[in-house]
Amino acid sequence: MKHPKPTVRFFQCPVSQILLSCLVVFVLAISSASAEERTTSGESHSAHAKVLRADNLKSLQNGELMTASLIEVTVPPMGFTPPHRHPGSVTGYLLEGTLEFAVEDRPVQTLKAGDTFFEPKMILHRVSRNPDKTRPCRFLVTMVHPADAKQLVIPEVDSSEVSHQSQDRQEGVNETCTISVADSVNRQEFDETLPTIGVLLFDNVLMTEVTAPIDVFTKPDKDGNRLFNVITVAESIQPVPMESGLRVLPDFTFEDCPELNVLVVSSSYDMEQIVASERIVQFVKTKGKNTDYTMSNCAGAHLIGASGVADGRRIVTYIGGGELLQQTYPNLSVQDDSKVSFVRDGKMLSSNGNLASYISALELLQELTDKEHRDYVEQFLYLERLQDYQDATVE
Repeated sequence: MKHPKPTVRFFQCPVSQILLSCLVVFVLAISSASAEERTTSGESHSAHAKVLRADNLKSLQNGELMTASLIEVTVPPMGFTPPHRHPGSVTGYLLEGTLEFAVEDRPVQTLKAGDTFFEPKMILHRVSRNPDKTRPCRFLVTMVHPADAKQLVIPEVDSSEVSHQSQDRQEGVNETCTISVADSVNRQEFDETLPTIGVLLFDNVLMTEVTAPIDVFTKPDKDGNRLFNVITVAESIQPVPMESGLRVLPDFTFEDCPELNVLVVSSSYDMEQIVASERIVQFVKTKGKNTDYTMSNCAGAHLIGASGVADGRRIVTYIGGGELLQQTYPNLSVQDDSKVSFVRDGKMLSSNGNLASYISALELLQELTDKEHRDYVEQFLYLERLQDYQDATVE
């Protein structure tokens, strides 16, 4: 199956770069271009803003005099804003706490302390909220906007349905915020004496490339013994949406992830956004240097390339994606994906992805156990039926 090339959208910077922005316009709506503190009043969910500096720019943009405003924003626990747009570009830095965000019709994303963002003007901010029940969220933003702008917040008055959905999601956010790491069976049953397989999760990850290694490595031996810890890892303990719509609750975060013997890096149809996340790339780089094996499926090879953990090694990506991968990461030795489904070069394993992810998982399984156990797992999975099956359909 041929995977489409990663797409580029003009507003797609790192997930962390998009997330904060929807609160920015709410802040600017309650802030004037003066260096004094102003706060919203009334509702407990309101944000508190302090304009630290506001300067008119000498240069013009499309004939308009522009102003740059630097603002410190504090969003209280469970704070949120309704859908809106704003007329200027925004850059920012999250100082502390957590923000959840959805732009246009994209899934809700999560931003943590230390993340930065850039955002063009006039994008619809559908969801923005602080999901934490006890801790505030604080960040710095700079917005460059027309000096004579009459509205720095433009409500999405024609999106009542979206607004209602946002409020409904807000009412349900309590359930998300009460997720506990103790809910993870894999954490509870973690056995430090067993090798650990870590499967990386991120938004819109391709489902089969996650489930294939989990499917293979969780199978017990003939005596019913578990052979591996198989865990999932993401930036936070929040449900991660796959490209299919299925949501998965990760077992560990980047901060508390145990030592891994194997790191599995899968892909998304939009790897531009994933590779742009410094936190994800740094996690792959840090863990990939210390694992016994690192496995990439499909366009996950782009994360491998960005991390540098496979420089000088042979690697394969999705069918039709080899040329782009080689151009983007010349230090990789990219193989002909039209002929090669699986490559192993030392500790680095890679596949075309999709159902070919079973190939890489089974090859590594045999390396970590033996041919007999691999055959047993293949029989357990009925893989031979995919190639040679009898059709008993009655017309």
